[in-house]
Amino acid sequence: MNPNSFSQIINYDGPNSGGIGHTDLKSYLRHKHPMIGVDQVVKHDFEAGWLHAHRAVSSSHPAFEGHFEDAAIYPGTNMAQDIIQLGIVLFLGSTRPLEGEGRNQELSAVSDLNLKMGHPVPPGVLLDIALWRTGGKGDHAIRFAFEARVRDFPFYEKTNQLGVSFKAAIQGDAELVRVKRKVYSGIGF
Repeated sequence: MNPNSFSQIINYDGPNSGGIGHTDLKSYLRHKHPMIGVDQVVKHDFEAGWLHAHRAVSSSHPAFEGHFEDAAIYPGTNMAQDIIQLGIVLFLGSTRPLEGEGRNQELSAVSDLNLKMGHPVPPGVLLDIALWRTGGKGDHAIRFAFEARVRDFPFYEKTNQLGVSFKAAIQGDAELVRVKRKVYSGIGF
């Protein structure tokens, strides 16, 4: 069975390739600290096209300094960046590393991103993030769906005292493509 939804991936206990620690994640990403937003991949199967990751949302994250000081919320743009970084890990892990030098250096680029924001994410929580491949074009592109939820948040399946239930913190789908640096010549690369 290849898990292909948030619940299936988070609860999957079948064969997989294990975790990828924070240090090893850096080998997939051009990002450097403090721009690496994901703590670790808990379990993954690149061949089957899925991964489960954690993001601890620290109250000392610089985004909280200016993002609603009276009621801190982890910015949706940061969550989107976390998702894209995991998409790059899934893309390169299931195809091949980026190659080339100079103007022929390969880059991974977002060609499409559709997302819906659900409930706010406060500081001090743990996000469970799942990504699963939904399509692709060999090693040239990957399409994937994603969802992130706050761990142990009880109001996804049932309602709170006001009768409100919540959607995932972020969910959607995206496409990443492999391009050459020279494609972006003239816009600062």
